Amino acid sequence: MTSLEPIKYLETLSGKAAHLLSFNDGNRYAVKCKNNFHGTRELVNEFVIARLGQHLSLPVVPFKMVNMTEQQIQYIPKKFSSKYNSGTQFASLFIDNCRGLSKEPPHPTKTEINNNHVLAGIFVFDHWVHNSDRTKSNILLERLPEGKYDIHMIDHGKCFPGGYKWNKATLQKHDKFKKDSIVHIWTVGMLEDPSILSSYIKQILALPESLIEEVIREIPRDWSVPIQDREALVTYLKVQKKTFADSVYQFAKNYGRGLIS
Repeated sequence: MTSLEPIKYLETLSGKAAHLLSFNDGNRYAVKCKNNFHGTRELVNEFVIARLGQHLSLPVVPFKMVNMTEQQIQYIPKKFSSKYNSGTQFASLFIDNCRGLSKEPPHPTKTEINNNHVLAGIFVFDHWVHNSDRTKSNILLERLPEGKYDIHMIDHGKCFPGGYKWNKATLQKHDKFKKDSIVHIWTVGMLEDPSILSSYIKQILALPESLIEEVIREIPRDWSVPIQDREALVTYLKVQKKTFADSVYQFAKNYGRGLIS
């Protein structure tokens, strides 16, 4: 089996944290590298969120863990690559024909979203993992041939209390989720039945603790997450399962259409 390897640098994407490269499997990937200006915890967050999202059947963009040599790192312009470290990198499949959510309405309606059922799932999930960065750019609308859209979720580097710099101490603060995201407001505004929120909450509650522990164990060793931080993240996700539903329902009450009293 041929290992996945980068062939050519194409461009640096908006935000400067990811670089688009073509790979030997014929696909293009947005690659985030170790020791980027946000720090390697960005890669950790991307990986953990992607794995948990997959287990909940959320529309996580397919990703690969890519080992890049020092020579391959140099494909990226030196002003970035000079700070990067070789080893395991996080690579998201690049999907064509996508756009973010516009800053102002009109936004796509529920009938225009092919996989509209997942929007409530993304909203609930973001509250569990304390994703304070679900901006209009961090959800993708892929235009389909028939004119509808498929939704994809991207850019999860700023999850958990502490974001790019989380550690045992920041996770133990259990900060309340306060972000009033345009995406979440749009999602809640389309809710016709609050039971869909309950169904996703139940799915998260049903995730085995052993699965959460397994995902955290899978974090690559060369991303330098010490055991105390790994254990703290497991504990945080377990504790949040018991409390996050309140913030979900409160947000829905504030921005919904009177479905939750």
